[in-house]
Amino acid sequence: MPLSDSRIHDIMELLMAYARLDFDKHIEIDNSDDEITAITAGVNMLGEELKANAISLREKERLLKELHHRVKNNMQIIISLMRLQTINEKDPKILGFVRDSKARIDSMALVHEMLYSSEGFEFTKLSEYIDFLQRSIFMSYAPPKHQIDFSMDVTDDCVFKIDRMIPIGLVLNELLTNSLKHAFPENKGEIKITGSKDGSGKFHLLYEDDGVGMPIEFDLEQSETLGMQLIDMLVDQLDGTYKISSVDSLKERKGMRVNLIF
Repeated sequence: MPLSDSRIHDIMELLMAYARLDFDKHIEIDNSDDEITAITAGVNMLGEELKANAISLREKERLLKELHHRVKNNMQIIISLMRLQTINEKDPKILGFVRDSKARIDSMALVHEMLYSSEGFEFTKLSEYIDFLQRSIFMSYAPPKHQIDFSMDVTDDCVFKIDRMIPIGLVLNELLTNSLKHAFPENKGEIKITGSKDGSGKFHLLYEDDGVGMPIEFDLEQSETLGMQLIDMLVDQLDGTYKISSVDSLKERKGMRVNLIF
């Protein structure tokens, strides 16, 4: 049975809700007997377990650290479930879905891991998050012996609570994985992320690569890829705007630039 992008989209939205500690949502299970139904059932069970833990911890702030730890661990269980459902799978589309979904879930779990390790269990520093995230994504997607450099210039005032850090992290995950999968056919180039806060309190995040750029026929408004749908949804959650363009950037090669303001 071919994968349904709408069902995958629903699962990602549900996991994002759980990552924000909103455990009241769930997905209705239909009669389909396939991998996506099994994963959906597992995600619903995750929400029920986390909700029970949250209720017992709500009046015990000192145990919030444990809740973040459990959210992170249960997201890893979902990844393991996905892998088990596809252990004998040969379809590259399904295998690609599992790989990309793992990266998305990892980006959310990383927020909880950083909060678990912090003093106040509330804020995440964007520069530290990006450093961890790019290392994980490069390990998963960068080809062996690649010559793709990464650089970052993000100011220290870019600090966010969990409800903003989750969508920011997922946007960056989509952009980084897209660059490593498509932008560098010769396995060399550069990716750069810059971020700052302006005088009005708005955050400006600029993502650039100097790869091959977007296809001439690419139409942002008509794009039906899951990645672009997620970016649209995530930017809406941030009450922000973004612009994607293919320009001469960095080392004067045609590349991609994404300017996000929120």
